[in-house]
Amino acid sequence: MKETRAVVLGVLIVVVVAIAVAVWRRPAHEFKRVRGYHVEIQKTENGSSKHLSFTVPMTLVARVATMVPFTDLGSDIRNDWGNGDVTPRDILDAADRSSPGKPAEITRDHLRLQVSTEGNAIEIQIRDDWDRNVRVRVPRALVESLSGQKRLSPRDILQKLDEMGPGDVVVIKDRDDQVTITAQAR
Repeated sequence: MKETRAVVLGVLIVVVVAIAVAVWRRPAHEFKRVRGYHVEIQKTENGSSKHLSFTVPMTLVARVATMVPFTDLGSDIRNDWGNGDVTPRDILDAADRSSPGKPAEITRDHLRLQVSTEGNAIEIQIRDDWDRNVRVRVPRALVESLSGQKRLSPRDILQKLDEMGPGDVVVIKDRDDQVTITAQAR
């Protein structure tokens, strides 16, 4: 138990120092639309509700991205998506088939995906037979890089996320539990 507390305290100290450094040494003014990401977690357990929320500044996200050990992201990950799973290419094809107000559907085993295009972003709504629901809004360029059509650096990914602007990026619902990540406006 003491070891767990020590690890949690150590991680907390590292995060606080990283936030302080990120605020003190701001990156270039290249991020014009998003100030940071607000994470909100709501969990219901044994009839009691628990709530946790915090904000991760874009400066911290940019600093962490500079430490990422790869220079670009992009490859055809078809081999990792075996057994009839949905591939990035399937998502791109569905996005191309969608029209405003009418998402395209992909159905696999116990999953149903609804894919729609919003400008240069793709919104994916995933539902399963167990009452779980995930909604993700990602830059189209990121999905293209995962399908092998394009290559992106971590900096490019952050730029594309900034171009999407404020709004919910990820919403995960599992019955009464919910996690929401929202891009906050500058």
